[in-house]
Amino acid sequence: MVARRYAKALMEIGYREKRIEEIHNELEGIQSMFEKYPEFRKAVFLTIYPLENRKKILNKVLEKAGFSVSVIRFFDILVEKDRIDLLPTIFSIYQELADKAQNRVRGTLYTPETLGKGDFEKIKEALSMYMGKELILKEDKDPSLIGGIRARIGGIIIDGSVRGKLDRFREKLLMA
Repeated sequence: MVARRYAKALMEIGYREKRIEEIHNELEGIQSMFEKYPEFRKAVFLTIYPLENRKKILNKVLEKAGFSVSVIRFFDILVEKDRIDLLPTIFSIYQELADKAQNRVRGTLYTPETLGKGDFEKIKEALSMYMGKELILKEDKDPSLIGGIRARIGGIIIDGSVRGKLDRFREKLLMA
């Protein structure tokens, strides 16, 4: 997969420069800029514009925004090779590689109501200890849970919700 090769190349740059997290943040920043400014995105993505103009616009914006030289060069290559449309996939793969390299995992905690900061931190800490890794956790409201919590961390689902318990109970009854 082409996107994986680009993400790995960028990861090698991150290792070499000892800037894995900074590069991750820059990728996140450029994606945010493309979402926030659709005209900028069009000017860089659409091949109806001359390549040199697209590169100039991209370089000028990234320089003004304070992006590193290595990331600017990387985006220059993406535009030149007409691979800029792979950016979301490259970012996703880079994030996965960076997380693995830094012994962390990402997840979502689903709750029926928004938790207080202290409760969220306690649950995050417990899940982090359970996973044996640093945990980057976001909270998402899911009123269908009724009570309790459900967490999706990497490919693992931990379901301690009332809805989950009712579903498991129903399955047992149907199997009996």
